[in-house]
Amino acid sequence: MKENKPVMARRRIALFQYPHLLAFGFTLAFFSGFGQTFLLSLYVPEIAASFTLSNTQLSSLYAMATLGSAFILPWVGHYVDIWPLRRFTTAVILGLSIALLTLSLAPHPLVVLLGFWWLRLGGQALMGHTAISTLARAYEQARGKAISLATLGHPAGEAVLPLAIAGLIAAAGWRSALQWSAGSLLLLVLPLCLWLLRAAPERVAFPGGADWKRAPRGLSFGPTYWKLLGSASFWSIAPAACLWGAVITAVLFFQLQLGAARGWSTQWVAGSIGAFAAANALAMMGSGVIADRLTGRKAYPFFLLPMLAGLLLLIFIRQAWAYPVVLFFIGMSNGAGSTLLNTTLAEVFGTASIGAVRSLFATALVVSTAIGPVAFGALSDLGMGFEGVLGVAAGSVALGVAWSVVWVGTGQA
Repeated sequence: MKENKPVMARRRIALFQYPHLLAFGFTLAFFSGFGQTFLLSLYVPEIAASFTLSNTQLSSLYAMATLGSAFILPWVGHYVDIWPLRRFTTAVILGLSIALLTLSLAPHPLVVLLGFWWLRLGGQALMGHTAISTLARAYEQARGKAISLATLGHPAGEAVLPLAIAGLIAAAGWRSALQWSAGSLLLLVLPLCLWLLRAAPERVAFPGGADWKRAPRGLSFGPTYWKLLGSASFWSIAPAACLWGAVITAVLFFQLQLGAARGWSTQWVAGSIGAFAAANALAMMGSGVIADRLTGRKAYPFFLLPMLAGLLLLIFIRQAWAYPVVLFFIGMSNGAGSTLLNTTLAEVFGTASIGAVRSLFATALVVSTAIGPVAFGALSDLGMGFEGVLGVAAGSVALGVAWSVVWVGTGQA
């Protein structure tokens, strides 16, 4: 059913009601790349050489840091529902800057672990968490489009930051590149974000209210995490989200081994990531429109279908041309998931404690990204070929879609 023109016009007006907040969200999403794997991987060879670490040792440090950041996120992330937004944003950006400086000055592998942990918490988790929580709270009519526009900062960062950081590393070394990154956050990003928040409405600028200092400091603020974990809504939505994180991470983690097994060149496999980035950006935008028209709750059960199609293609087609097509399909699910999950959470749980809710789901997602490669590797070590492992993944995704259709699609979430 087509919407009438007045409704469409109102939604367009609503979308650009807070242009400064859209720019704020995009900026945080863009610079969250400083704590993302796609950028930190550029430092890996240099750090390994500096501390004579094997690939296994360094990857173990990284995995421990990632899991550590995931488990502390619920205790930190819920403060976005309490503190004034400018205060919370300042703390997040300062923290990420200190993390970059800590890693740049690391004299020992244990300090590398500390730096990785802080970077994963500040960059991968809290930068995007702050952006999406803010937009979910600010917008109602055009929430899906607003979140999708802001999260375009992620693919934009994927396109721009690796080139810049690779050039810095080549010109000045990995330690100086980290220090330049910290300086850019302090001197450019923080002032820009504070300026963009100058006109934020009161309910966004002070989510905990004017007397926020008296708000509970524990997990009792809003729905508690234990209450969330015990709710039918959490277990209705979480399985598909966790499968999304686990499968995407595992496929990308083992893509070079898969390519080698099928005779694909490393250059072809690495170059195919462009299809993933393109689909990611397109799906972010398209899913925002869909969420605003159908609601996120109704659209969410189907966001894994492109990934399922990509996995089936990867199982049955061994020619090299298939891989960028596979990544395009997987990128569609990734982009749609990032928008539809967040709009669904706002619709199901409300926005008063959206930071606490998102923190819990973000923790589940990060844990799933750590489990995915381990599960793939374990099945492979047991003698199962890539086709068999991918078949297990495809079957799991199919079950995740069915679960979401039954529980979320029927409105029981």
